[in-house]
Amino acid sequence: MKKLIPMLVLSLSAVTMSAQEQTDYLYINLADGQVVKYAVSEISSMGFTDNATPDNETPQFPEPDNSTAFDKLNPAASVKALLEKAGTECTDTLGRIVITEEQYNEIKAFTDNLVSGLTTQYDIYRNCFTWITSNVKYAQGYVDNNPYPVFKTKSAICQGYANLLHVMMRTQGIPAMVVNGFLQSSIYDGQLTGLGHAWNYVCCDGEWYVSDPTNGSQNKMSSLSSYKSWLAPTSMDVVVFKTDNCWYNFNECRLNISKVITEKDFFVTPYSVEGFKVTCFNPFESLPSNVRELYIGENIESLGDNTVGLDIYAPNVEFVSVAPGNKNYVSHAGVVYYSKSYVPVEYWVAVDRNVPAYVPAALKSLELYANDVPAGGIVYGKNAIYKVNGVEEIRFPEETAKLESFAVEQCPNLKVAYLPKDAEVSSNAFYNVHNDFKIERY
Repeated sequence: MKKLIPMLVLSLSAVTMSAQEQTDYLYINLADGQVVKYAVSEISSMGFTDNATPDNETPQFPEPDNSTAFDKLNPAASVKALLEKAGTECTDTLGRIVITEEQYNEIKAFTDNLVSGLTTQYDIYRNCFTWITSNVKYAQGYVDNNPYPVFKTKSAICQGYANLLHVMMRTQGIPAMVVNGFLQSSIYDGQLTGLGHAWNYVCCDGEWYVSDPTNGSQNKMSSLSSYKSWLAPTSMDVVVFKTDNCWYNFNECRLNISKVITEKDFFVTPYSVEGFKVTCFNPFESLPSNVRELYIGENIESLGDNTVGLDIYAPNVEFVSVAPGNKNYVSHAGVVYYSKSYVPVEYWVAVDRNVPAYVPAALKSLELYANDVPAGGIVYGKNAIYKVNGVEEIRFPEETAKLESFAVEQCPNLKVAYLPKDAEVSSNAFYNVHNDFKIERY
């Protein structure tokens, strides 16, 4: 019965009750301090379903701790801290690189010959680094940046340089990874900016090096001041930590939950891992199919760029609740919105706080929230609600003044929209919805 809580109450009160009462009744503490007792059968008669969790477990938002929060304006320091903690075990993957076994073996045979007779990891790395910088030319226009095409054509942009060096290191058992971020970074209007770039971190004989084969530069990771403004990583192509419930990577200059492992029907975002504060929830793999509900703690600052990860990898989620102390997000009726204090990463992006930031894919009834009502009422512009495949009905708030053209688009199962009687609706405000779609006024 968790879904009742965000709609009816501000908090739950622990009261003394018998075991039978705990099974048959729900006690709710209203804002004015009044305690109301509801029978489970009474709740069911209201149209709510019993959504009890396994073993009657109730989700609890994580408690703040003394974990280290990363400075998003100094991501090189964040990656340095992560690698010093995680070690080289996190380099056991090729990340997003695409290569066949035959292609890999061909590059390995070449690299074996190139470094023949060398004994230290650093000398092997430097030979490979020098070969790439001397032979690969920067491409103009489209080019395949996977390592084998780069190896054969000797043409690439920065991503291809980094991918090839990564594979050559891997053939020699030298820990390495690809990172993406900004070249010649700077801070503008409180945000990190610069030229998009890709490069490597390579560990030779226990020493990490920040290696940029595109530009022929290299620095020891420990010498932070020598490269932190030249190369500012925003994402790493590896998993840095693995726990029983989550995998973590570095994404958007934040420590991110990239994979969820649970047998429960709900998932609560952790507050920290290995002493570092977790501030992003942008999955890179599908959530377990049993997960129906998400509980987002106050520590989460980002749900990923345009919530793409959740949109793709959380197909069975039907309800989300955000902790009251979260500064970037609020939730209403299972849907997530940007809070009034939210500041977008891109300073030029306008944020409509009345439009959901994230609608769970399996949600069927969408009750929109008047989160920030302007003078004259709420106007829903183009693609306010876009590609929400599961929703069958939408209820617009009474503060709705107008729906402009294509305000609701590509919602194939949407059959009914409930609108205030005075709200203005453009003729094509609803586009690519269910054939039986209708508008009901209230």
